[in-house]
Amino acid sequence: MRRRRCASGVGLVVVVLVGSLGTGPGAWAAVHPGKKPPTTTTTLSPREARVAELRDLMGEASAQEADLLSEIADIESRLDNLEKAVNDLTKQTTAAQRRLDTAQRTLQKAEADQIVALQRLGAIQAQVDAARQNMNQTVAAMYQRGTSEEQAVYVALVEGASTPQDLFSAQRYVSGTIKSDRRELDHFVALKEDADDLHKQVDARAEEIRVSRDQQVAERDRLVGLKAEAVANRAAAKSEEDRQQDLLKQVQDKKADFQSELNALQVESGAVGEFLRQVQAGQKLAPRKKRTFKAPVTGPISSGFGIRVHPILGDVRMHTGVDYAVGTGYPIRAAGPGIVVWAGPRGGYGNAVIIDHRNGLATLYAHQSRVEATVGQKVGAGQVVGFVGQTGMATGPHLHFEVREFGAPVDPLMYL
Repeated sequence: MRRRRCASGVGLVVVVLVGSLGTGPGAWAAVHPGKKPPTTTTTLSPREARVAELRDLMGEASAQEADLLSEIADIESRLDNLEKAVNDLTKQTTAAQRRLDTAQRTLQKAEADQIVALQRLGAIQAQVDAARQNMNQTVAAMYQRGTSEEQAVYVALVEGASTPQDLFSAQRYVSGTIKSDRRELDHFVALKEDADDLHKQVDARAEEIRVSRDQQVAERDRLVGLKAEAVANRAAAKSEEDRQQDLLKQVQDKKADFQSELNALQVESGAVGEFLRQVQAGQKLAPRKKRTFKAPVTGPISSGFGIRVHPILGDVRMHTGVDYAVGTGYPIRAAGPGIVVWAGPRGGYGNAVIIDHRNGLATLYAHQSRVEATVGQKVGAGQVVGFVGQTGMATGPHLHFEVREFGAPVDPLMYL
């Protein structure tokens, strides 16, 4: 499914393609008895990886900015695919050209061999014709010299022989044949066999020429098709690049609008800090150590804490928490025991819950679809305080989670 990522008071906002991300069978079953939890998907496509990279570079963004940057990421992915396709077509075109060149050389050789074979066939055919005349004269002489019985055999021989070889084989049985006559017959038979062999060679060359011509036509057609496809892909890539430049210009042109939205979120973040400083006055700050808190949801972190340099605008943005890539309706659990000091809408944070842990530390859970806690309620670690959503300045469902020391946001990972 298409899912957009964070635009919270601390998140990044780019549209990302991800699968539903689970929070664990136990957590889901406790809130949704009898229902199967959505499956978790962690494998990122090249496009998703690029979007994640943009998100990490951007920090906070508005919904509109996220849409523009998402489309830019889509274009980058399509351009990458088009580039790969063009490179593949180029390789195929080169291979097809080599095959075409080979087919042309094979055809030229076959045609040249056929010309030589035809010339030899013409020459030997003339010899065969001359030898046939001599053979006829020899047979006639043998007939005239023979006895009446031999003449009868020769008549039967000449009339019944279907090939020169038959005639030659039969005449061996006739008495009175002299060596000169045998040589004449041998010469004719040999010439005729050579002529038959050359006929077969000519026929073979003709078939080779036909096959080579068919291959040549097929490769030429394939080459034309590959070149046309490559031209179409290059045209598509040019169109995508033009669209990308237009989107980049839109991001630049709307910089002031994006900044005003981010400023409003920063003001809200400052107001949260001042609110907590008043609530926590007189408390003693707990030492920083890992495992002070438990993760509020089970799922991958899609955007971490810290300063970001926008990849297009170049401005510096602060992400004041971490974003968990979890879907709408997932239960959010208190990271530790404390008292709920805020439960409800909070500007760009949307529906939010803030818990004071009575040790200078507070945790904030933003963009909830539904708040489960109430102000003044004491909660224990792991108790459900709300459900994941995309309210406030968020471009898609996720949990924006903050840890604050006397109101100042710090990296939650120091305490998880």
